[in-house]
Amino acid sequence: MGNVTSSEWRNSEEQLLVGELTHRMNNEFAAAIAVVSLAAARSTYDEVKSALTAVAERLRSYVQVNRHLQVPSQDTIIDASAHLRQLCESISRSRLDCKGIKLQFVGGPVEMNSERCWRLGMIISELVTNAARHAFGDAGGKIQIKLSRCGPFINCRVADDGAAPEKIRPGRGFAIVEGLIASLHGTINRHFGPEGSVSDMNFPVCYQAHRTGLSALLPPESRETVLRVGPLQLDLIERTAQRGDRAIDLLPREFCLLAYMMRRKEQVLTRALLLEEVWNYKFVPQTNLVDVHLGRLRRKVDEPHELPMIHNVRGMGFILRAPSGFRPHGHL
Repeated sequence: MGNVTSSEWRNSEEQLLVGELTHRMNNEFAAAIAVVSLAAARSTYDEVKSALTAVAERLRSYVQVNRHLQVPSQDTIIDASAHLRQLCESISRSRLDCKGIKLQFVGGPVEMNSERCWRLGMIISELVTNAARHAFGDAGGKIQIKLSRCGPFINCRVADDGAAPEKIRPGRGFAIVEGLIASLHGTINRHFGPEGSVSDMNFPVCYQAHRTGLSALLPPESRETVLRVGPLQLDLIERTAQRGDRAIDLLPREFCLLAYMMRRKEQVLTRALLLEEVWNYKFVPQTNLVDVHLGRLRRKVDEPHELPMIHNVRGMGFILRAPSGFRPHGHL
């Protein structure tokens, strides 16, 4: 998703399929609302009539959520705050009000490309849904979404006052969020604690088409499609990774980070350099973002029984090198 321009996305087969799926979902909702409304109209019991009417209204709120999450048909500049505020209101009516959870949106006008705003809306919907499902009990609580712009960057913060589980196991939802934030060429920091959780996202307002995905990491003259360092192999076309015969499952940001390090094997890479080149920061924030991602990447690349390839150079940065004494197959 992160390797296509906005115009390519609008004309792609994937966009058509998503649009068709959304259309079918809206039709299914409309059919369900019609059935429930008809049952309410035919009921002779006021209590049943009231309950069915409430169900129909809630289904209409789900329709509004679905409409706000539709892929935009045109590539235009919109007020992201106005769009996301409407999305949050629909989410509240459909999923949160019945649980006693208050959803608050904070932010002034922020102009953004409609396709990028759609991706951000998908992220927010997933984070809010996850918080409502796991962070709150019967007492309800509060979720706040704050959107702001700082120069060429947009910050979006999703925070709740719920109680996160003691052990967080990233699931499919978080993989979707990471994939979407990577498609925005942004970063996400997540913090969980007894007083709630925070997801802090930063990404550029816009991104030049010729600097998308791995093209931002590779020199223009390079035509390599497979990177190799010792037993480690990265296929840039298939977007797969493996060490020897072992496949490595990488998230989009981890893939970009590993590609950058493999192209600069044997070089000490500072945290500031990685933030600038892999995360596209134009400044160096006070963050442990690089350490968190590299810690996770090291656990995937270097299993306990294997010689390490990613090393922490104390006080300087990180380096990737082939294991000492490694010999490719066929070499004596």
